[in-house]
Amino acid sequence: MNARNRIIYQLVKQAKISHKEAWLALASGQVSLNAKICTDNELVNDYDSLYLGDTCIIDGNRYSYFKFYKPVGIECTLQSSIPHALSNFLGPTYSSLFYLGRLDKNSEGLILLSNDGNIYNKVIQPEKHIEKVYKVAVELPINTHFKEHMEAGVSILGTKTLPCKVILINQNTFEITLTQGLNRQIRRMCFALGNYVVSLKRTAIGEISLLDLKPGEIKPLDQSEIAWLRNLT
Repeated sequence: MNARNRIIYQLVKQAKISHKEAWLALASGQVSLNAKICTDNELVNDYDSLYLGDTCIIDGNRYSYFKFYKPVGIECTLQSSIPHALSNFLGPTYSSLFYLGRLDKNSEGLILLSNDGNIYNKVIQPEKHIEKVYKVAVELPINTHFKEHMEAGVSILGTKTLPCKVILINQNTFEITLTQGLNRQIRRMCFALGNYVVSLKRTAIGEISLLDLKPGEIKPLDQSEIAWLRNLT
């Protein structure tokens, strides 16, 4: 195991003390890991809290996680020069956060917000196969033929989309579960099959759901949702 994951390395690096001073501090009970006195050179992960005396060396609570219901009309961008940018809508309170799970301007629904860079690629990379659920309304009536083609994969952007799950809700509405995130994928899939999206709402990303959140509302993730994000591989 890399020495950088050990307490001594973190004490030397973060507290700017020598290796000898770090070992003495550890042996004399001056070091606590997650509120417990520690005398061994234990492993420390990014979510642990490490203290030298009363001084915080690593703050395991420094990360924030939120779910946000993006309304229609908001651009998923942090460039404040764009009038309807997400950053302008959220305001300075959430300026340190980045978003996970982009939605186009005309779509709405669940977006995750965090300052934890460890989870970024775990959520957005298509090879991670994180399921994302959407409720879609289309202009023309749909049938089992449409459902079967959507589920089998549709040719868009020079490739064929991966198999997905589709549940028909009524003649103009369906729920679709994707593990991909191609640009405007659902809209392009519907268009390729001769239909047009009227409304599109993402309701879930993995084990995190929109639930009763209203457009424009933001809410901290609960501990089980945070645990799911952190445990993604």
